[in-house]
Amino acid sequence: MTTRRIAFSLVAFVLCASAFAAQDPAQVCAVRAQGIYGFQCHGSASSGGPLEPATFIGTVEGRYDGFYEGYGTFNTSQGSASTHVAGYATFGKNCFGRVTYSTNEILLPGGGTVPLPPLVVDFVPVANFNEILGMPVAEAGVNGAAVPRLVCRLVRIQHQ
Repeated sequence: MTTRRIAFSLVAFVLCASAFAAQDPAQVCAVRAQGIYGFQCHGSASSGGPLEPATFIGTVEGRYDGFYEGYGTFNTSQGSASTHVAGYATFGKNCFGRVTYSTNEILLPGGGTVPLPPLVVDFVPVANFNEILGMPVAEAGVNGAAVPRLVCRLVRIQHQ
């Protein structure tokens, strides 16, 4: 290999490495986590009364810009409710994330919605972003039965 080729290869490597290193880590996480996931959550939650067993199942789609939107069914002793959530995620070190679903609503059978307070979920991608482990968390100042005690597992069903 000539000196010229070695120099060219080294410059190309440095430029590629610099471009990768210059990327925003949060954006890299959002891009790697994009896709459609099936989810299942179980544990305890309150529908206005004491904590009781609850399950939640559905799908959520993450976009390259950190926007997440999902549909599911929430189940308690009060019955089942179809739900819709939408909001943005932020990512920290090692892609630990928090998504704030500012749109959190019950979908009524005849159309229309019942708005709910924002839903905040902390999560961490595992298995090369093919799974996500998460749990809803309470906003500052919320305590007691209003704190959800659910654990969630999401499994990628389609990569975009």
